[in-house]
Amino acid sequence: MNCKSLLSAAIGLASLSTATTALSEETYKLEEVVVMAQKRSESLQGVSQAVTALTGDSLDTKNINSFVDLSGLAPGVNITKNEGFKTVIAIRGLGNEANQNAVANPSVSYHMDGIYVASPFAIQADFIDVDRIEVLRGPQGTLFGQNSTGGAINVISKQPDFDGISGKTDLTVGNYDLTKLRGSINVPLSDNVAMRTSVSQYRHSGFSENKLTGQELDQADNLSARTDWLFNLGESTSLRLFGQYFKEDSNGAAIKGIYDPASDPRELYQDTTAKYELESQVYGAIFEWDTGLATVKALGSWQKDDILVVRDNDRHSYAKNPEITISEFNPEINVQETQTYEINVISNEPLFGSVDWIVGAFYLDTDIDITIREELDVNGNGVLDGYPTTFPEVYSGDVGFVSDAHPSRESLSLYGQTTFHLTETLRLVTGLRYTEDDVVSEVSNFFIPTPDLIQTETDAVTGRLALEYDVNEDSMVYASYTRGFKPGGSNLTYGNSSDGSPALVDEIYADESIDAYEMGLKTEMFDGRMRANLAAFFYEYSDMQFQGTDPDVFQGGVANIPDAEITGVELELLALLGEAWTLDVKLSAMDTEITSSYEALDNVKAQPYFFGDELIRYDLREDVVGNELAKAPNLTADVTLSYETLLGDNMLFNSSLQYTYRGGFSQRIFNNAEVDRVGSYDVVNLVASLDLTSSGWGFDLMAMNLFDEEGVNSSMTDVFGVAATGVELIAPRQLMAKVRYEF
Repeated sequence: MNCKSLLSAAIGLASLSTATTALSEETYKLEEVVVMAQKRSESLQGVSQAVTALTGDSLDTKNINSFVDLSGLAPGVNITKNEGFKTVIAIRGLGNEANQNAVANPSVSYHMDGIYVASPFAIQADFIDVDRIEVLRGPQGTLFGQNSTGGAINVISKQPDFDGISGKTDLTVGNYDLTKLRGSINVPLSDNVAMRTSVSQYRHSGFSENKLTGQELDQADNLSARTDWLFNLGESTSLRLFGQYFKEDSNGAAIKGIYDPASDPRELYQDTTAKYELESQVYGAIFEWDTGLATVKALGSWQKDDILVVRDNDRHSYAKNPEITISEFNPEINVQETQTYEINVISNEPLFGSVDWIVGAFYLDTDIDITIREELDVNGNGVLDGYPTTFPEVYSGDVGFVSDAHPSRESLSLYGQTTFHLTETLRLVTGLRYTEDDVVSEVSNFFIPTPDLIQTETDAVTGRLALEYDVNEDSMVYASYTRGFKPGGSNLTYGNSSDGSPALVDEIYADESIDAYEMGLKTEMFDGRMRANLAAFFYEYSDMQFQGTDPDVFQGGVANIPDAEITGVELELLALLGEAWTLDVKLSAMDTEITSSYEALDNVKAQPYFFGDELIRYDLREDVVGNELAKAPNLTADVTLSYETLLGDNMLFNSSLQYTYRGGFSQRIFNNAEVDRVGSYDVVNLVASLDLTSSGWGFDLMAMNLFDEEGVNSSMTDVFGVAATGVELIAPRQLMAKVRYEF
């Protein structure tokens, strides 16, 4: 990528903003977008990093219920599901490729009202009472308590207010027996206390069916609730207390084996009757004190996620695929409890008239209890004989992967960022962060019946440097360098060291880091009727964490690939095509490559060899240099055309036609043509709405996935034991009608 040419093109595009302001005397223009991406309210166009802001209204219009639905709505964002109950968010090719290790940090951090949410299962929860979502692309660490290499997503809830009693409710019905009932109310209880409470119930029948058991899969039965209390403690002091609860009790996702004989993509044959239960709780406190010189903000939270899964680990049935070894996880239990504490001090006025600053400190303590019991048909008779209550190292019976693990992580960090106003049009941004992480894991598994303790400590200094230049009052160009960091940790599946084969996956995995270079343009043109934001980036990736396989059976875990590179360009364009029409375009093009020699073991090739064949398995390792990274589509696009007009004095009609393209990608770093390639898909959504503005009533008709595309959301290959590969589809065509009332 020629960065000099890109910069020249960006400045040339920026110059259009002054050359085209006289095209029309009309007064309509795009609304300013205000974000909290840098911990203070500011215009999106003034932030020197790639940020996408999605309003709560736009989420409702596009029927966005959860994180999986966000895929493609921001450039470079690809959200997939693994194993049916884990959501993997990847930004610019960086996601959680170590998601089968419960203590491994994700590459993209999730924040709720600025509070870091630690559990990967919490992002399974439905959105409720959302004001907006901000997606920050690129490494984070000098502004947020939790550092990340890929980016951050901050879900900002609607706050209580003192403007009087208000609320809204809506009911959605649709095919697949869909019902969604939501309600929220805001009540000022006094001059100094206000409360906002929301509840949502979401249900639909299964999109898929297990033809062997008759069980519906991919159905939903979710309950969400949130209460938020605001206390004005004085003219300059406030306290927010909130609690958010989510519960799901369903049959889980349809993960169809790639050798399943069912011709219908939404039908499958599996031996296991699946089960999925999730209970997620987040309780938070946010205290703010405006001292005049600066605002002090203290945030604390207690979080707990409890999940139980029963699933068919081989993704097939013995009756239809007798060559497949039967494997069942029954059960897999994960309980994670977390506390976070963070304090920010944010300047209100520039120091010495020219320096904006923020400093912060962050502490995290998370404890996890994991229980996994796998039954494996070792003798191949098609029957799972059960397993004993104790697990000696001698392999016997139908015992598969067994583990009891209790990992914990403590993290402490100090960080800060300053903006120096060098001239009226030129600014220098500097940021610095220091992080310490301590991981302690108590491990008991198939090889270690007596619990063993492993511990690792790590620390790092990272930072950011950026230069911002205002080409004119409507355009800014910027260039930045950011050092990103993700801590290492301990694997939970080690233990057998007597077979004589060299290890490919160690007890401890290393930190990963990234050097991110970015150039961008943010501009408005045609007298504020078009907004175009362009970003180009180049990443150098070191010690990339990924889910590896060891020659020892059942000893997969996190390993590190020495070097990789990512190059990409992104475009966000929003334009008023007249008083009634709006065009919204989001594009991302990206190229990824492993650039260093590294030998890894593909579990698909190693699966036919079992205990006693460890040296054979070791000899099957392959060099992955030159391969593309996992879950990194070369191209994604989202284009929405909207129309809005008044029908008489009291009726507002609007409609939108949305097209989303998600390019193909490899689901693992092996790029195995048989199992790794995930194809592209195209989805079209159509929404029409009518608002009776004088009465508060509104009506919506929605057709999501209008042409019933049977696209694959994700594919996943197990790194332990049977190496089964299964695919999960996007939702089928859904036809829905909504009635809503607001007061």
